[in-house]
Amino acid sequence: MSRISILFIVVFIASCKYQPLNVKLEQNEITTITAEDYELIKTQKSTSLLVIFPGGGSTAQETKEDFKITEKATENGISVLFMNFSQHLWIENQDSKQLSILITEAIEKNKLEVTKLFIGGISLGGTVALTLSNYLMKTDSPLIPTGVFVVDSPIDLYALYESSLKDLARKDFSEERLAEPKWIINYFEEQFGGKDSLLSNIQKVSPITTKTKNVNNIKFLRESKIRFYTEPDTLWWKENRQTDFESTNAFIIQKTHQILSDENWENAELIQTKNKGYRTNGEKNPHSWSIIDVHDFINWVLE
Repeated sequence: MSRISILFIVVFIASCKYQPLNVKLEQNEITTITAEDYELIKTQKSTSLLVIFPGGGSTAQETKEDFKITEKATENGISVLFMNFSQHLWIENQDSKQLSILITEAIEKNKLEVTKLFIGGISLGGTVALTLSNYLMKTDSPLIPTGVFVVDSPIDLYALYESSLKDLARKDFSEERLAEPKWIINYFEEQFGGKDSLLSNIQKVSPITTKTKNVNNIKFLRESKIRFYTEPDTLWWKENRQTDFESTNAFIIQKTHQILSDENWENAELIQTKNKGYRTNGEKNPHSWSIIDVHDFINWVLE
């Protein structure tokens, strides 16, 4: 879900109770464990774990189908935990705490040995991954992320608010097209206060605020490996969503990487692709898991 395709999201705290629904043994010593809150693809004797958050409204099963990582990961002794946590524009400390409990339970119940932990996600999932990873580092959790990856995510909530105001001022948008920015504006002002207090309040939960160059909410990740993936397809956004480049995730991710570079975050990488964004059905869309080169990604995890 992109910054301009977030409509009428119901914010809730996902259940963290472990409820196994199905356990299935597959070939090559790979076990698939399906629970209410996640799907775990476990390789025998693996020591690395990928925790992957879906985009808004998506599921673990859909993520597994869209992100073609499972085969290459398991071939290299990496287990994959696909999460079902997918309807949060942002998370706060209590959400991070509950997620850390859930992931810990999944590791312990399934007897995973984890010496390397990578956490990431697409769209809203990438925003969750950044905030959760920072929380784990800040609280000295046993779950210390080796790396974090973000795939075309709306990591700057204030920029999302500003782009919605910009959309609302346009005269060429239909009422249907304006429904989404109207909802975002109303919801943010309800949650964070009026215009005078919104910026200061939103910075308490937004991973990044590029307007003020505020990176305090990810500062504990300074030494961690971070990858920002995006495909700045300006023509596609213009033709398909009537969206200017400055209102895309790609633009904010570029600005974020520049801020981190200026502050000497040596382990933060920006990976921009071209013409790689396609959905599983073949439809062109830069806001897709396909912008990740799986082979290169696995090498990054194994480094």
